[in-house]
Amino acid sequence: MMEAFVTTYAVIGAGAVGGFYGAKLAQGGSDVHFLFRDHAHHVRTSGLDVRSVDGDFVLEDLSTHEEWSTLPEVDVVIVAVKSTANEDVAPRIPAILRPGGAVLLIQNGLGSEPLFAEALDGQGEVIGGLAFINSERTGRNQVTHMGNGGLTIASYLPDYVAAGITDWMRAIAADFEMTSVPVQLQEDLVLARWMKLLWNIPYNGLSVLLQASTAEIMNDPQSTELVEAIMAEVIAAAASDGRELPAGLAELMLDATRKMKPYATSMKVDFDKNRPLEVEAIVGEPLRRGQGHGTPMPVIETLYRALCFTNARITSS
Repeated sequence: MMEAFVTTYAVIGAGAVGGFYGAKLAQGGSDVHFLFRDHAHHVRTSGLDVRSVDGDFVLEDLSTHEEWSTLPEVDVVIVAVKSTANEDVAPRIPAILRPGGAVLLIQNGLGSEPLFAEALDGQGEVIGGLAFINSERTGRNQVTHMGNGGLTIASYLPDYVAAGITDWMRAIAADFEMTSVPVQLQEDLVLARWMKLLWNIPYNGLSVLLQASTAEIMNDPQSTELVEAIMAEVIAAAASDGRELPAGLAELMLDATRKMKPYATSMKVDFDKNRPLEVEAIVGEPLRRGQGHGTPMPVIETLYRALCFTNARITSS
């Protein structure tokens, strides 16, 4: 039987997002094990340095790993890699997840959960996580948190049927509450993902194609109109998918982005570092889902085709 509180985590993808949330859990007393793509030894010897608007801290004596084979079995695996790595990561999860445990998939976009559910084969719960955070990996052992930081989590069921609030969701939220990370429990994962896509599709896509920060996009009337047109198509696609987005959400997001400090989206950061772009999860899958319900999405389709061309150049170089 599941214990009342989750105590043991593995963080796969301990970068700007996974590094921050894993560090906060460790700060709150949870037993956290970090898998680093690189610099694990430096973090082990120098600590994980978190520079945060909510207060700086350094965590020492962390359990850091460079290889999957050294990770222990844990209650919850937090997957915070880019969706482009999912095919490699998902099959490795059962080896480190205790039976009946949970995978918290903190990623942008739509459509990644079924791959992890298939890998678990009924032996654990898959929970989608949506991070609302401005953070960057700013050094070998340093994560800088510039603002926000909340999480929305929702459990996955086949065909994205609304799963309600589960025990694992409550347990994970309780652990984060120990360290002042606000967690919203959402009953419908697809609704939560469409709500975030309302921001992610226009700003991630346009930031790459226009080579612009969020501030530059919002300071130009033509690009702002493009954002609004894309948002209108996202709202229509979500509605055709049976999810009505809250009235006024687009206007709230536009206003909040105007007030933000200039910000490079995750896709723009990947582009600047010549890394593969999350085109399919953030744009392609929502486009196919909306069009599959008969929703015309000409602006997003154009955005998608242009991003595919851009991404092909990156992956072929």
